[in-house]
Amino acid sequence: MTPSVRILTLIYSGPPADRLAPDHPWRQFDALGRTLRRHLPGATAAVFARPEIAVDGSGTVTWTSELAGQPRPFSVLSDEEQAAARHVLDDHLNAISHLADELARREPDDPEPARLLTRAIVYPGDEAVYVIGGAPVLISWGGTDPGHPPRAAGAPDPATVPPPKRRPAWIVPVLGLIALAALGLGVGLGVWLWQLQETEEGLREDLAVALANQCDPVAPLLELASRLERIDREDERYADIRMAVLTEIGICEEAALFTERLATEPPCDHLPALDAELAFYDLEREPFRALKADLDRRISACTRITGLAQRLDAVVGDCLAVAELDQEIATLEEPARELAALRIGLDRALAACRLAETLRPQLVGASEDCAALRTLARESAPAFVELDASRPPLIEIRRGLDEALARCDLADHLEGELARSQDDCLALAGLDETLSRHDPSREPLTAVAERLAIALRQCADLTDLEQRFAEANGDCDLLQALAAGLDAYRNNLRFLDIRTRLAPELALCGEADALEEQIAAIGGDCTKARALAAGLADQGDPRFAKARDALKAPIADCDRIDRYTRRLAEAGTDCTRLVALERDLKRESAPTLRPVRQALGERIGPCRPPPPKPVVAQAPPKAPPPEIRPGTKPTAQPPAPPPPPQGSGSFAMRGDCTGRLTIDPTSGWDGDRVRHIVTIDPPASERVARVTSTNPGCRNCALRKIGRNTWRGDLFYGCRGRGIVQVSYAAYDSSGRMICSGNGSDLCLGRRR
Repeated sequence: MTPSVRILTLIYSGPPADRLAPDHPWRQFDALGRTLRRHLPGATAAVFARPEIAVDGSGTVTWTSELAGQPRPFSVLSDEEQAAARHVLDDHLNAISHLADELARREPDDPEPARLLTRAIVYPGDEAVYVIGGAPVLISWGGTDPGHPPRAAGAPDPATVPPPKRRPAWIVPVLGLIALAALGLGVGLGVWLWQLQETEEGLREDLAVALANQCDPVAPLLELASRLERIDREDERYADIRMAVLTEIGICEEAALFTERLATEPPCDHLPALDAELAFYDLEREPFRALKADLDRRISACTRITGLAQRLDAVVGDCLAVAELDQEIATLEEPARELAALRIGLDRALAACRLAETLRPQLVGASEDCAALRTLARESAPAFVELDASRPPLIEIRRGLDEALARCDLADHLEGELARSQDDCLALAGLDETLSRHDPSREPLTAVAERLAIALRQCADLTDLEQRFAEANGDCDLLQALAAGLDAYRNNLRFLDIRTRLAPELALCGEADALEEQIAAIGGDCTKARALAAGLADQGDPRFAKARDALKAPIADCDRIDRYTRRLAEAGTDCTRLVALERDLKRESAPTLRPVRQALGERIGPCRPPPPKPVVAQAPPKAPPPEIRPGTKPTAQPPAPPPPPQGSGSFAMRGDCTGRLTIDPTSGWDGDRVRHIVTIDPPASERVARVTSTNPGCRNCALRKIGRNTWRGDLFYGCRGRGIVQVSYAAYDSSGRMICSGNGSDLCLGRRR
């Protein structure tokens, strides 16, 4: 919006806003300005200030101007300034008066513009004149006097009073010349008048020629204006010629400015505003007729190009249609600027089609090669940005490339996680779940899926082996079968832990087998038998149960030999004891007692009665009972062998986990270690940090972890004699909180005989 300068605000007793007629000049200020600017320079149109009339009935009118500067009243100017301002104001008002006459003559069917100009130039008086930057501006124009109260009722509106006929400035000197002629200067005056007439006729002829040129060229008008300035410096004559010249020069200047604006080839969206602006001029005359034709051609071209742009936008992605449109546009002869903008869009669409045709086979060829895909993405990225890959035909290629790169990134991620999760089967299961959300049948995910499947199968095998290892519980046959199953994973680090834990178990089995072989080779060597028995006393492992059972017979033989040897030595020459010993030996069938029998036979000879004389055969008398001497005790019968140990069984764990407490059934003699095995089922076993016996009588109470879910301990409970010892265990997490516990009992068997 053009800035305006407030000149003055007046409060009229009338006419208020509701009393002004619709055709009052103040209400037609915009139409007045358009008419003046269409035919006269802008400085002439600026002579009238804009009235801003209050609509509240207060009679307030604020006068503003588009001129820049400080408004000064005419009355405060110096004489020289007043004269200059009055001279300019007269020129403006005379030019407007001549324009009104010209419009009334040329446009008799539309008298309203001429009538508006005639009413506007009614001079309101010097009190209504202000000067802004040397240019005079009128307020209260149209005949309204700001210094007086409103007219009385019935008085005519000054705006409707026709302007008075102004007396030409040259009338006084002419009258003077006439007077002189009357005084006898008739001849000189006649010559002078003839010269004036000739000059005016020449000016009018030159004006007609200049107007006929219709601003092409403008030089005759400028020359004519210069001649008028030279021959009539006081503007006393030729007012209508001067007005016509100035009017035509203003029209030519406006046409030249409009021509320059069109020559800059404004964008299509600016053309409608230019067309509306050009409508204020007389389009029936040149050069405005040619300007209108050129502007209409430009608008028509823009309309065609806009339609072509819409077609291009509709067929983007259809490379065949884009090529056809390119051939069609090549035949057009449109303005270069609009056609260049369309050409840019068309070239981009063609370039996108060519790029799509190039990239499509490359993408197919590199669909399973991540390195080639990444190279293709890196090389095509600038073209994607420049040619807008968010639209066809590049959007499909970009989407396919992004999907292939996403699979490559996922494969790289899964490869790294798979390498880091080799020993963590739970992490491997999470990777399998992640992979299941994608298409593992497409490379490069297929290779990752195969390796992950192998790892998961090995995890399942490892879980099975762990279960079998826990169930073996010292059973050498089961342990050997487990070791045979591990041979298939000899070089797999995932099975290293179970192989490491299985090795000492198998070593114990080897020791047990070696002891059995040694026991089988003992024969009757009691020294070796007792040495082996002493070594087995510290082996409470069930794998040595066979060795202990195999050693029981040799030890029992040695014990019998020692017992009978001791009785033989204690009997001395006491026949009674020797006979009793002989009787007891007859009950024994062990061949290892042969040395004792031989020694007894050598010693018991004197105790035997002499052989009887031959007599008639009689029934042999019954052998007398063994003689019991006074003061001696009957010979005690050999003690019965001790009962075999009784098993103590398994007991369930309780709490936040499930499991069992197993007590070795082969122990329980005084001084023996007792093996206890605690098994806790997953997933609670994952939380267990330690397992400890809570029995008050234990030593070395912490159990050693021997498997993923199994803990073992060889403990002393201090068995003394026969009885039951209570056993209790608890499992704790890393923070020391008890997870679960179990109770059981062990049977003390007394001293080993």
